[in-house]
Amino acid sequence: MTTPAPDFRALCEQLMELAEGKRYDGTDVVAKARAALATPAPEPPTVMEILELSDKIEDAGLGQIDLVRAALERWGHD
Repeated sequence: MTTPAPDFRALCEQLMELAEGKRYDGTDVVAKARAALATPAPEPPTVMEILELSDKIEDAGLGQIDLVRAALERWGHD
């Protein structure tokens, strides 16, 4: 099981609140930022993983658009 990617958008929002003085205790935000920066980049899917997903989409009678949507949902779209 892979570690979920950090929510960088939410983290940036919290850091902006800290910088703008809307948040007075930033200890948790700084810890989250450090943890996010220490998180390794996600591994791209292997050919086998893509083929397995493709088979599932084909078995369900869906098309290429559905395959792309499923891949983006599974492996992110950043």
